[in-house]
Amino acid sequence: MLDQDKRTGEVVPWLATRWTYQDEGKTLVLRLRDGVTFSNGERFDAASVKANFDALAVYAREGRAPQASGYLTGYLGADVLDPLTVALRFDHPKAGFLQALTEKTLAPLAPATLAKTPEERCQGALIGTGPFVIAQVVKNDRIVLKRRADYQWASPNAEHQGPAWLDQVTFQTVSEGSVRVGSLISRQVGAIEEIPTEDVQRVKAAGASVVARSAGGIGITLYPNIASPVLSHPEVRQALVIGVNRAEIIEALYTEYDKAATSVVSTTVPGYFDLSAKLAYRPDAARALLERAGWKAGKDGIRSRDGQRLQVGVTWSFPGYTPTLELIKEQLARIGVDLRLNLRSDAEIGGVIRSGNYDLRLSDLTRPDPDVILAAFSSKFGRGLGAAEPALDALLDQQSVAVDPARRKDLVAQVQNLIIDQGYAVPIKESNTVFAVAPDVRGLWLSTPRWPVLHDTWLAAAR
Repeated sequence: MLDQDKRTGEVVPWLATRWTYQDEGKTLVLRLRDGVTFSNGERFDAASVKANFDALAVYAREGRAPQASGYLTGYLGADVLDPLTVALRFDHPKAGFLQALTEKTLAPLAPATLAKTPEERCQGALIGTGPFVIAQVVKNDRIVLKRRADYQWASPNAEHQGPAWLDQVTFQTVSEGSVRVGSLISRQVGAIEEIPTEDVQRVKAAGASVVARSAGGIGITLYPNIASPVLSHPEVRQALVIGVNRAEIIEALYTEYDKAATSVVSTTVPGYFDLSAKLAYRPDAARALLERAGWKAGKDGIRSRDGQRLQVGVTWSFPGYTPTLELIKEQLARIGVDLRLNLRSDAEIGGVIRSGNYDLRLSDLTRPDPDVILAAFSSKFGRGLGAAEPALDALLDQQSVAVDPARRKDLVAQVQNLIIDQGYAVPIKESNTVFAVAPDVRGLWLSTPRWPVLHDTWLAAAR
């Protein structure tokens, strides 16, 4: 219902034209845009907004909407104040909820869709307020969208306010990277995502342009389990932070469109605080930390203390991260750490994390709001650090209820500094979205989270 400015990340009006906090931030009153309809003709109004949130809250309680559950913690209900004004009530202030209203998870659905089961919706029975409608869904193959001719309420980020320029868009599933590249070069498709690193220059040489953006959130990061015997020692965690050479990783494995991490969150998250100095590669300082903590180098270079080798396991499930971790293994060996690689399947990794039987885990998390740190690190939200860290939990809670922007910004800076100072994260690189776009495709841009926006896209040959 809201959007984020694609340049600054600031929350801006869209389907809700203005908002106010009441009851010390526990109630959010939204004034809705007049004249908006769902694509089946049903009216977008306060009653439909209430129906959407009430339905989502039920699914959240049942465990059927995990992402919405995080956004709707403390939701008490919604009140229709008039046809275009709705009040959302919570049991505590929700500083990050305005940004949550920009997320697709909370996008309003037509009353006719709310009457469908989740299973029916997954087959494509979705009716929204956007510039396209779903025309066809073929599982594991394609999704076809068609233009909505009467669309007149685009985001302020858009380049125009009328209907989309394209008549139809087909999202085609092509799992093999080389096939995607070949399809683009031969003009069988107009754009592709996830370009293999080795093919970037080939794509550009063929006349395609590249559209890239850092994903708002936490990039590729190593999270320590501070309850594990070896990583319960802050010196070891701190040595890992400065023992990783991020610049070498980017140069060796990634492209000009990738960025090394410079903080806990990416540069596109409001409240980002530059900690590049604290993340600088300092292998000598890392070795000194380990020496002072009693970890002495052996003949093979790997350190040990009291007969225990400095072995640290890392668990992850996405095979695409393997080359990155193999290089990190080489880097950490230079400071005397033996990194053991434990690739698990998607089905296995959740159980491993829940069991606590790991040292490090590697993942990323997308959400362009400081509450992404709350979701990733708080002991209240599952994975966290493997054990509660009261000082960090307290700061995370304070920022999450700080509806004053200046106060929240200060708290978020404190959080980021604390995480790096204590070695509660080893940020590696910013996650990003990269599209290669055919020469005749114009106007495709990426939103603040990372998603392609097609409302302004057009074909040069068609205009």
